[in-house]
Amino acid sequence: MSKYTIKSYQEEFLEAQEQVGNEATKDWIGFGQTPASRLKQIYSQEGFDPETKYYAFKDDKLVGFITSTILPEKEGEVKRANLEFPLVLKEHKECSDLLFKQAVSSLKQKGVKVVQTRVGDIYRGTQELAKKFGYNYSKDQYIFMEAKVNKIPAEESSDIEVIDYDSARDSKGLIQIFVEKLGAPEEQAKATIENIGKDKVGYPIHLVIRKDDHIVGRALAYPNATNPKQFRFGSFYYEDEKYFKPLVLSAANRMKSSGVESAILFLVGPTLSLEETYTTLGFSRAGKIDYFEKEI
Repeated sequence: MSKYTIKSYQEEFLEAQEQVGNEATKDWIGFGQTPASRLKQIYSQEGFDPETKYYAFKDDKLVGFITSTILPEKEGEVKRANLEFPLVLKEHKECSDLLFKQAVSSLKQKGVKVVQTRVGDIYRGTQELAKKFGYNYSKDQYIFMEAKVNKIPAEESSDIEVIDYDSARDSKGLIQIFVEKLGAPEEQAKATIENIGKDKVGYPIHLVIRKDDHIVGRALAYPNATNPKQFRFGSFYYEDEKYFKPLVLSAANRMKSSGVESAILFLVGPTLSLEETYTTLGFSRAGKIDYFEKEI
């Protein structure tokens, strides 16, 4: 009989999930465990399935977990899901197999035929787990870029004004951008923007460029949960390429003023072509993450 008990999601697990996730990924580069407060928001949304999240306990202590997300079905294609590798405390590695087996079994029952996950050397141990669990390379996912903040050029004189985001003034317009331009569900967009607007500590750099009373550019940067001297850029939004550089340099200037030492970001999809552009701004490639997949 196993010394571990596997349970499906319950809200009371979230604080421990955050702690285990932070500990299990403390040596990963460019990864941040989602805070319990944010997980609560995500897992409270309509359509959430508690049988896509499983937790391993030993003597009533949460020691590991595994999460999956069933992807929207596409006509003519098999049903797929994102299945992250188990995150477990190092002294309880043996429960990884139990969590993976339970997650796969649940996904099979839901009709999933293929699972995919993120693999790369900057996510320590994922290459070994991909081999162990029988995954194969599928496609590139993203490039990880990093810069020493003091190596990013100073702001240039410009007639483009980059200003701090103001919830009262900007939230409605930003929600509209998320929904109409970025394809986000309206309720998800509202929840995300409301959370960012309220959490000035978690999201201290939030900038916009306005023209004719609407947002034409936006940048977000926030501290790494395990390294407050390192900030991560969120996705940039700009309606004209001329707004891109002022957003980056303005955000970097605020980092310098706050004593931040390094900045990181991920290039994915259409932004993969921007690697050279970021290199001119002081960034360099620090790693790469690929999608691997497995038939179940």
